[in-house]
Amino acid sequence: MRDEIREKYGKWLGTPGDRSKVGEMTEKELLLGRTLKRMREHRQIPLEELAKGICAPSDMVAMENGIKSSLLITGAYLTRMGKSINKFEFYSTNLEYEQQCKRDNIIELWKAQNLEEAGNRLAEYDRYFRSKYNESWSNWQKCCIALRRDNLPERYGEIWEELVGQKLYFTQEEMDYLWELVKYYERRMDVVHIRETYSLMYRNTMATGMFLPQSGRGMDEERKLEILPELCLSFGHFEHMQGRAADALQVLDTAISLLRGSMRMRMLEELLVERMTILKELWENGSDVEVYGRMCKDAEYLIVLDLVGDKFEKAFERLCWLKEEAKWGNTILDSLYTVLEKRLG
Repeated sequence: MRDEIREKYGKWLGTPGDRSKVGEMTEKELLLGRTLKRMREHRQIPLEELAKGICAPSDMVAMENGIKSSLLITGAYLTRMGKSINKFEFYSTNLEYEQQCKRDNIIELWKAQNLEEAGNRLAEYDRYFRSKYNESWSNWQKCCIALRRDNLPERYGEIWEELVGQKLYFTQEEMDYLWELVKYYERRMDVVHIRETYSLMYRNTMATGMFLPQSGRGMDEERKLEILPELCLSFGHFEHMQGRAADALQVLDTAISLLRGSMRMRMLEELLVERMTILKELWENGSDVEVYGRMCKDAEYLIVLDLVGDKFEKAFERLCWLKEEAKWGNTILDSLYTVLEKRLG
């Protein structure tokens, strides 16, 4: 199989040991390598720290020198520095694309609880794509499969300590593992460990540590948009259910502010509903005017989202609640109420 791949994709891969890449990839790889190196040096991140858990430092040196650039290692390299990889996809070779498709398929299988098939595909993947980086990726998938089977990985304590001590951002594989760990603890209703895991994910996403200074060199917005909406919704809901309203609001505010600032809609409605639910409870329990104002503003925003989505009945229902129960006065909403009342009969 490996010989067939080599023959099929040889013009992109070059020959074994060939350090001068062939075809159009050469200049792109060299440019990408130099760009990544400048990014790392600008952040003053040692190569050994960046390579930890991904590949050997020598492999990253080669990538930065344009010798053997790989989308898969590049993706891990960028996510560890808190960067999105969306803009780097065009550097992929056909072989890397095939490899990534196989990875995506394995992840989909274990997420769909098809664990036996996921294990078989993973074993097949390991036979076809052998390298230190592939071994690291495969180990994370095996840990996720074990958690799906309600078994903590044998190296659980060691893995946890490594993640807690991580100075840089988590790779996607590490985030996937922590998500599975949360679900594992949820099935056991272990609220202490659920909160501990959520907190680790949230702190890492928002972190500015030794190598992540505040001066505009932390996680980029695109990468945060990939992580924070779902994380903040789940973490915020958990904190709400545990009676920590202030902590829940802080977490939810983080994602809502990011989505509004980026003009993104994905999960915005769910986040606003969760926040408004908390604010409504605080208001009903006699909280101050600020809580009342925030609650009504969230209701207004949700009405706008309902109208954009042609959910007129839902919008009218929220309007009725604002007017009759919350007693929120607004001339524009009064006019909208009249229009929707006529439209809905």
